[in-house]
Amino acid sequence: MSLKECIPKDKYDLDAVRLAIAIGFPGLGPILPDLFEWTKDGNWPVAPVVASLLSDAGSELTPYIREILCSDDGMWKYWVILLVLRCSSAGIQTSLKSDLVRLMLHPTQDDADSEVPKVAQSVLGALNVVD
Repeated sequence: MSLKECIPKDKYDLDAVRLAIAIGFPGLGPILPDLFEWTKDGNWPVAPVVASLLSDAGSELTPYIREILCSDDGMWKYWVILLVLRCSSAGIQTSLKSDLVRLMLHPTQDDADSEVPKVAQSVLGALNVVD
């Protein structure tokens, strides 16, 4: 089986996600960017399943999440924080603390419109960084 078969073809392709779950980590490392693409909209049927899979991975997620948190896509930041980062290990959350603080204290207009500061604060609150 090719790793490409583990990348959803559309927002309903749960079979591809099931294949990805069967492979697990670290085997999925080469397609992490492709899997993160499917977390752009939490309303897509594949999004919560992909997010759950990603949140079970280890520290290899950190650079990909950081890249998203530094992007111009407020909705993607929202969904990645809510669906992936919130359910990831405390170690991953802590490693992204400065990014979350920045998003909470200095959001762009798109971030504010997408409620990014609110979800960033919820993760920081769980880490006992903010109230």
